[in-house]
Amino acid sequence: MIQPPPRFSLAQLPTPIERLPLTPDPDSGIEIFVKRDDLTGSVLSGNKVRKLEFLFYDLLASGARAVVTCGGVQSNHCRATAAVAAMAGVECHLVLKGKEPKTQSGNYFLSKLFGAKTKFVSEKEYEEDIDGIMRGLAGKLRAQGKKAYIIPEGGSDPLGVWGYIKAFQEIKMQAETAGLKFDTIVTAVGSGGTFAGLYLGSKITGWDIKTLGFAVCRDTDHFQRRIFDLCLTVQTELNADLKLDPSEINIDDRFIGPGYARIGDTEAEFIRNIAVNSGLVLDPAYTSKALLGLFAHIAEGRFAPKSKILFIHTGGIFGLLPMAGKIIKR
Repeated sequence: MIQPPPRFSLAQLPTPIERLPLTPDPDSGIEIFVKRDDLTGSVLSGNKVRKLEFLFYDLLASGARAVVTCGGVQSNHCRATAAVAAMAGVECHLVLKGKEPKTQSGNYFLSKLFGAKTKFVSEKEYEEDIDGIMRGLAGKLRAQGKKAYIIPEGGSDPLGVWGYIKAFQEIKMQAETAGLKFDTIVTAVGSGGTFAGLYLGSKITGWDIKTLGFAVCRDTDHFQRRIFDLCLTVQTELNADLKLDPSEINIDDRFIGPGYARIGDTEAEFIRNIAVNSGLVLDPAYTSKALLGLFAHIAEGRFAPKSKILFIHTGGIFGLLPMAGKIIKR
C-alpha cells in the first residue's frame, strides 16, 4: 500500500461532480461531467490548494519562515500561496511575469491584500531563468536571517503532484459510489503538476482511464517532457514500477489562443455562452481554453459515442474579473 506524504487539510473536500448540460454533438450521446475543484474553498478555491496542502506541511516542517514562488500577474497559484502563507504566519514573496498592472484587481489584488511582496520580471527573464531568480531571492532572504522555502511554478514538483494523486483517488471513490464509469479525464495544463498527479493516480490505483490535457502556455513537447520527468521522479521516490509510458502523456497545444492568461473573441464568446447556457463560470487562463479544446475534440469525433468524460474545473474565477471589459461588451 503506497502511503502519501503528510499534509495539512486546507481544501473543502470532496468537491462535487456534476453533469454539464451542454455538448457540441448531441447525437453522439457523449456526456461531460465536471469535477468542481473551483469549490475547494473561497480565497483558496481552485486546484492549487490541493498541492499546497503537501507543500506547506513540508515548508513548516523545514523551519522556513518565508516562501518564494512565481507565476503570472493573475496567477491562481500565487494568490492561493499568499492566502496560505497569511494563515500560517509565513512571509510571502511572489516573482511575477510581466509588468506591474496600473490597477490592482483579481488575483493580484488578493495577493497584495494578503501581504505578499512582489517582484516583477520580464517574460524573457521569466522563461529563461525563473528558478535562478527565485533562488537568488531566497538567498537574499537567508542573508537577512530568514530561511526561505521555494515552491516552483504552479506548485508542480514531486511533492505537489500528490495533491492530484489524492484527487484521483477521490474521483475514483465518487465514481464507484455513483455508478459512473468515466472513459477520459480532461484538464488544463499550465505547469504540469495536475496532469502528472492524475496520471500517477491512475497507475497507483490501477484504474484504467485516459488523461487528456490542454496546454494553456508552452507547447506539447515541453509538457510531455516535463510531466514524464515529474512522474519518473515520483516513481523513483516510491521505489515502484508504475509502468509509465511517455506515449500516454497526451497534451494538445492548439487552444492556447493569444497566449497565457490572454483571450481573444473566440474565448470571450465561449466563456459567455457557457455561463448563459449552463451557469458554469470558466476562467480566462485555464478552464475556458481546456473546455474549448474538449468541445473541439468531441466535434472532431475523437471520442467514441456515449463516452463519459470528466472535466476538471481547476478554478480561477478571480482571474476573470480584470477581463470583464473583453467578455461583456457594452
